[in-house]
Amino acid sequence: MIGTVLGNRYEILSEIGSGGMAKVYRAKDRYLQRVVAIKLLKEEFREDSEFLKRFDTEAQAAASLTHPNIVQIYDIGVDNNRYYIVMEFVDGITLKEYIELKGSLGWKETVNISLQICSALSKAHSRNIVHRDIKPTNIIMTSEGIPKVADFGIARSIASETDTMRIDTIGSVHYSSPEQARGGYTDEQSDIYSIGVTMFEMVTGTLPFEGETPVAVALKHIQDTPPIPSTIKHDIPHALDDIILTAMAKSKRDRYATVAELISDLEKIQTKPSSTVDILLPNIKQDKFDTRKIEEPLEEEFIMEKNYKRKGKSDKKRSSGSNNKFLMPVIYILLIATILGSIGYFVKMIINEFVDDANRTEEVILGNYVNRHIDEVLLELESQNIRPVDVVYEPSESVPENIVINQFPTADSTMKLGGYTTLRLVVSSGIDMVEIPNVEWQDHSVMKLKLEDEYGLKVVEIAEFDDEVPSGMSIKTDPPATTRVKKGTEVTLYWSKGPEKKMVVVPNLIGDTYEVALKKLMDNKLKLGDTFPEDREGHRGVVEDQAPKAGETVVEDTAVALFFAEEVEEPGGSTPIPGGNAKTITIGLPQGYDFNESVRLRVYLTNVRTGDEFLHKDIASVPVTDFPYSLIIPVAPGSEINVRAYIDDILVYDKTY
Repeated sequence: MIGTVLGNRYEILSEIGSGGMAKVYRAKDRYLQRVVAIKLLKEEFREDSEFLKRFDTEAQAAASLTHPNIVQIYDIGVDNNRYYIVMEFVDGITLKEYIELKGSLGWKETVNISLQICSALSKAHSRNIVHRDIKPTNIIMTSEGIPKVADFGIARSIASETDTMRIDTIGSVHYSSPEQARGGYTDEQSDIYSIGVTMFEMVTGTLPFEGETPVAVALKHIQDTPPIPSTIKHDIPHALDDIILTAMAKSKRDRYATVAELISDLEKIQTKPSSTVDILLPNIKQDKFDTRKIEEPLEEEFIMEKNYKRKGKSDKKRSSGSNNKFLMPVIYILLIATILGSIGYFVKMIINEFVDDANRTEEVILGNYVNRHIDEVLLELESQNIRPVDVVYEPSESVPENIVINQFPTADSTMKLGGYTTLRLVVSSGIDMVEIPNVEWQDHSVMKLKLEDEYGLKVVEIAEFDDEVPSGMSIKTDPPATTRVKKGTEVTLYWSKGPEKKMVVVPNLIGDTYEVALKKLMDNKLKLGDTFPEDREGHRGVVEDQAPKAGETVVEDTAVALFFAEEVEEPGGSTPIPGGNAKTITIGLPQGYDFNESVRLRVYLTNVRTGDEFLHKDIASVPVTDFPYSLIIPVAPGSEINVRAYIDDILVYDKTY
């Protein structure tokens, strides 16, 4: 596949990995000049028309998801019966690799990462998209420490029309919910269970259930109680134990109903880690995680039952006609008393009903309750027997708290006492205040949306260099977290640009070998970028060009691309591209054309003897001020090379050497 071009646009550069359904490749988008990731379906899935139909539908839906913690889907296509998805290329490692690298994550980092994953899922669930395959290998950690959830819609497309899933198809049995393990109906709560397992693994470094076979693991998800995380890592707060175990509840009734509920509890423990479990999760009970058993009767109940049976047997032996003579009159007296008592009760109810009906005919004229304290008004209404009363609170910037703003019916209206008209009082709750949440170490774009949409605040962002907080993550707010402010208040959100980098001058690498150029870059605190020809190491030639150019001032750690003049082979071919001797050509702008400030420059080399063509240069943006543009062309002794140059698809140079 290396070198293959899909859809006349995406050039496969290298294989990244392989999964149960597809292989993933690093590719180059020739149109937009960017690196992308391509997921190519395996052959066994290409013949199932129903699967392909669902695959296309779900992938189209997933492509509509835009979120900082979701790997963006750019394109979906078919090329020679090869079905592929073009996605955002994320430079990083999977969450699984990150956990293995660190052994386990601290509980604070676990909560931070979990909140971002939950934010992504909340976005998907709001669009009725269920992931169904949440696991650490489907979550990519960027170099800045930001998690991005991948494969949205892919797992869903494998589900049947009844939304069930075979766990062996996905190979995700360690993270599957009990309903998935049973092959039952799956929905948003199935994702929540998988999040719970993922949180368990992050904070403990282990999986809750292990087994020799996938079936054995699936049975444990259905039957066994997961370990309490803090028994494995003792520094885990008990509240986090309960959050994880609630997410992993066997029954959906005991599980979080929505991701929003899970986010709410995670945010609470983030701001108040020492809070008691009852404050965070008042309904959690450990027995909800246990295997269901048939309850045995209590000892007292068992003793009472035995005594009852024993008494019955002795009564049969002692019963006689003489005893019945004394017993029957007593029974008759009790029966008559019961009947008379019941009659008296119903007569009283009827009388009360008549009294209430009489009261309902009495009318009162309502007073003016506006601008009065609600407590004072309610006491007055109670003394006048005016009811029912409905009290509704709403925020107000002009009316003090607990003062009546309006009433319905209005003052001087008539109202029947105890009737069916309700007196509605609108009471001020004061200025609509919100408490600024803690934003530390969370993605700044996510927190900006949260502050604006959920809290109704105006956000001004300021980016700062910070040696500790990763790039893109929030540092603090001004006013600080837990401050109560009214909605509409302007809040400054500070986020990190990462450590401040110094400026360095790019060294001259022209004429250097690969090894010498690499050492110069390292000595100047720069890094090696792309090398051309692409995907080749150990170059024997020398550098003929570089970008950025020598003498330019750039920040530390900037990637420098190197262009080598050497003899290489095209992927899949054996025709040598001439190298060795070099010839400098000069390309000028043609007259009579109205070019933009920058143009695209492409240079093709053709071996005249074999007819093989090679793209030597493809520069997306060259300032017109750089023309005439000089370029080094490798020409081997005894060879004949045709050079053609295009500026914005206009042929401007065509010579043979």
